[in-house]
Amino acid sequence: MKPNTKSLGFFLTPYFLFFIVLFGALVQYPKAELHLLMNANHTEFGDFFFRFWTEFGGGWLPFVFIGLLLLYRYSYALYLLSAQVAGGIVSLIAKRIFDEPRPLLYFQENFSDIALPLVEGVRMYKVHSFPSGHTITGFALFFGLALIVKNKWLKLLFFLMAGLVGYSRVYLSQHFAIDIFVGSAIGILSAWACYPFLVKMEQKWDKKSLSDVILRKKNS
Repeated sequence: MKPNTKSLGFFLTPYFLFFIVLFGALVQYPKAELHLLMNANHTEFGDFFFRFWTEFGGGWLPFVFIGLLLLYRYSYALYLLSAQVAGGIVSLIAKRIFDEPRPLLYFQENFSDIALPLVEGVRMYKVHSFPSGHTITGFALFFGLALIVKNKWLKLLFFLMAGLVGYSRVYLSQHFAIDIFVGSAIGILSAWACYPFLVKMEQKWDKKSLSDVILRKKNS
């Protein structure tokens, strides 16, 4: 099985634009100023939406999705899980090596007169900011899906979904732009690096799924 690279540009082209624009912003603005610019416009809908959407990069949502995917095809579910685990390991190691303060602590220590807009009900963290683990997980999940599907518009949709996970971390003041910038690249590389694992599983299990097991037991 080869990755569906024919229309992969529908994910990678907007990602490269995102990457270049964010890189330019990182070069032009100091970290605190850029965070305030990206975090300036809070709305009631935005608070609700990003509080929910950020869970695609962590918590329970990715694993619920992967669990449901087992009903469709073992190989897809385990491939996406492997990409999540690979990215997660890189995230844990990097966070402890760099041990950067998150926005809440950074502003408290350096700009105590500035109150960040916080979203009610969101648990705020203060340490291990770099890189963004949620962004790694989100991009590993959605880029992995882009490698699997053939539909070019789904690939574009998956980029938008991944990008919103990354932005949610800045919106919620859990991370700086540099954290999602690097996290997005790690997520994509994790999904790409684990792709040979999917090829081997496809050779072993073909299109087998948990649904096949359930139906077999039901008919026996």
